[in-house]
Amino acid sequence: MNLLADLYRFIVNDWWIAVPLLLCSVLTIAVVTERWLYINRNKTDVDRFIVRLQRELERANLSGARNLCEQVGGVIGEVAEDGVRLLSVPRVKFEQAFDITINLGMRKFEKHLNVLGTIGAVAPFIGLLGTVVGILRSFQTFAGEGAASNKLAAEIGFALIATAAGLIVAIASVVAYNIFQNIVAQFEDDFQLLKLLFLNFADTAEFEGEVVEESTIPQQ
Repeated sequence: MNLLADLYRFIVNDWWIAVPLLLCSVLTIAVVTERWLYINRNKTDVDRFIVRLQRELERANLSGARNLCEQVGGVIGEVAEDGVRLLSVPRVKFEQAFDITINLGMRKFEKHLNVLGTIGAVAPFIGLLGTVVGILRSFQTFAGEGAASNKLAAEIGFALIATAAGLIVAIASVVAYNIFQNIVAQFEDDFQLLKLLFLNFADTAEFEGEVVEESTIPQQ
């Protein structure tokens, strides 16, 4: 009960610290939810897809490869589809052109992650600022009153609520940030596998004259 009372007092008295921390919490939850849903929509069996795509390319069937990419969908399918298109474009340095496509795809997965990183770095300092101000206020309040040490200690303990709140928000943000960075790294590995596959066929004369309908990675 005392903890709930202290939290209520903290929100009322130190709203200028509580509000930013609350906004950081809401932003963290929003980004985590949005990124998790987005990543789940773009999950695919990349190993199986690459094997099937390789078979189509071995038969010099760019139309079939493109249709396969459309069936897979998501960012993986879009990047692979643009790779298939680049194979049929003459006088294009495939590796450099496909690197641009990969980077555009990676931007989609990295979207909003900088918000989590920023919150993880800033939230502890917001909480620490609240604690420092609270401790100074406690000393100023009780300096002329000769307050008992246990009462002053209780006020200092109350001031530490701000630091605890900031650390909780920061830890949640940093953990989420690291998890998503690992997931993004896995998608980057998938893109590199696609790049290696396409490079094996980039200079194949069989693709000359093949016409593949233009496709671009659409905006999110």
